[in-house]
Amino acid sequence: MSFDYDVTIIGAGPIGSTLAYELAKENIKVCLIDKKKVIGLPLQCAGIINKRVLDVNQFPDELILNNVKGAFLHSKNHSLSVSKEEDQALIIDRVALDQFLYKRAIENGAHSYLSSKVVAIDDVEGKVTFQNESTEKSIKSKIIVGADGPLSIVSSAFGNDFDYYCASQYLVKIEEDNNQMSFVDLYAYGDLFPGFIWQIPVSENIFRIGLFSNNDYKRQNEILNEFLMNDFQYENYEIIEKYKGKIPIYNKENKLFKNRALIIGDAASQIKPTTGGGLLIGFEAVGMAKKTILKVLDSEDFNSLNLEKETHDDKKILQDCLKSYQDDFEERFIKEFSYQFKVQKTLCTLSDDDLDYFFEKLKEKEADKLISEYGDMDNQSILVKEFLKRGLVLSLLPAIHKRELAKIWLV
Repeated sequence: MSFDYDVTIIGAGPIGSTLAYELAKENIKVCLIDKKKVIGLPLQCAGIINKRVLDVNQFPDELILNNVKGAFLHSKNHSLSVSKEEDQALIIDRVALDQFLYKRAIENGAHSYLSSKVVAIDDVEGKVTFQNESTEKSIKSKIIVGADGPLSIVSSAFGNDFDYYCASQYLVKIEEDNNQMSFVDLYAYGDLFPGFIWQIPVSENIFRIGLFSNNDYKRQNEILNEFLMNDFQYENYEIIEKYKGKIPIYNKENKLFKNRALIIGDAASQIKPTTGGGLLIGFEAVGMAKKTILKVLDSEDFNSLNLEKETHDDKKILQDCLKSYQDDFEERFIKEFSYQFKVQKTLCTLSDDDLDYFFEKLKEKEADKLISEYGDMDNQSILVKEFLKRGLVLSLLPAIHKRELAKIWLV
């Protein structure tokens, strides 16, 4: 069987482009396919990421618009602040980041097809068929990677289930300068769970204000408009742009690989359950996928396969090769995701009155200091375990919820 490429990556977003770059550095013949004409547009991200991102991926300082060290957390009638002495998160120019990562991959030898919509894949033959303007083209590769977002055609070919939240975001300009540039604001309202509203300072007079929830886009826009009118602390503001997107929900039953294909990033729902963030997780997954792909391409067993025959032994060899990717991902994240899903289930039981009670108890027990000390926007299980160890999970909420909470946490 002859191949045009070693690896074809569908989706030239930050995860797909980073994987293409990492493989191209190893002299792997790699191709990127993306339906977008201009990479990074439209914006579909809040653009806040743990500063540890720089440990797993490098990009220029000029793509960092702001640094934050803490957050103001709000219920309907109460607020508290949590922070650390050092900066904890970066506010990034997400469009420029996507374009930088794509350009870096191309400059290091990756080939690409833009404005190209993938219409079919064959994960047995390694064939990808896509349309570019009025023409249709097919290419073959030894490995197909689906980095094609929450409605991934590759994940669909695996038979995976799709589930996601809608997310909406406004870019808002204020007339006066913001004097709290080091803090984001998070609004926890009972009717928004499992989601919340975020207010992220991009510059001294620009915010990204958005939410994810079970509501459709029309209702989300109504909620954001109501928030700006009633809860936004600045009276004079202008909505400059509006964005919308989808946040996939992780499903541990979904396959991350099949035959010659694997999925990564949003296509694999590799997203934090509590916040909907996925960049840092996706960049970590790139390292896992790269390791597996290099191992597979170097395998004599793999290179002698002819899956067109679809023999049981050939398929088993291939699946054994790719299985390490899913194993590595689950070993790293499945316990963390389990804790976050429990946090999410807990929040979904609460009304606005419950949340006010919760915030009062947090202050009373000085748990805000605990959050400041142990809180981590990505490894949230560290804080949860500390709360459990100190018996705080059940004591911070009204007694009426204890039976329900016990079902979530004591199993």
